[in-house]
Amino acid sequence: MEKTSKKIERVAFLGDATMGQRESDYALVKKTAELLAKNGIIVVDGGGSGVMRAATEGAKAGGGRVEVVIIDQNKEPGNYEGADEENLKLADEVYQTNNYQERLNKLVELADAFVVFRGGTGTLSEVGLVWEMAKFDYGHHEPVVFVGREWEAVVKTITEKMGFEEKEKRVVKVVMTAEEVWETLARVGN
Repeated sequence: MEKTSKKIERVAFLGDATMGQRESDYALVKKTAELLAKNGIIVVDGGGSGVMRAATEGAKAGGGRVEVVIIDQNKEPGNYEGADEENLKLADEVYQTNNYQERLNKLVELADAFVVFRGGTGTLSEVGLVWEMAKFDYGHHEPVVFVGREWEAVVKTITEKMGFEEKEKRVVKVVMTAEEVWETLARVGN
């Protein structure tokens, strides 16, 4: 992964809102957020359940700060996962937006890097935007770290088959552990 001139102070966690607390990935998300928080990183997430709640819980276990971005509960679309009340109670700051696009834009605005766990179409839309933004801001980009085996094949296929430029390939990395997430961010950030 290419080094960035950006100082990494806030890391957004992206991934599956339906991930259950008993799943091994949930523990990995928590461990990752806890490790980042112990190293002074502010954790940012979408205020929902699954990966988002695990990130908040992990950051708080690590003594860290959490900022969440939600859609105003009076304006939520019908099949949106919504905000998780426990997540909101633990958050140090809650930003309310009017719709999904505003929510995503605020997450992008706040974050200096992104950690991506498995997820659905919402996660894919987030990945598409943050990866493209990293390309546009190359050299001062927000690194995108994918966590988990399932991402190896996905990232490899996308970068090999979709005509990506070399610099687009150098703003992302696939890792397997919380420690690798921290090591990657510490190595590429200022």
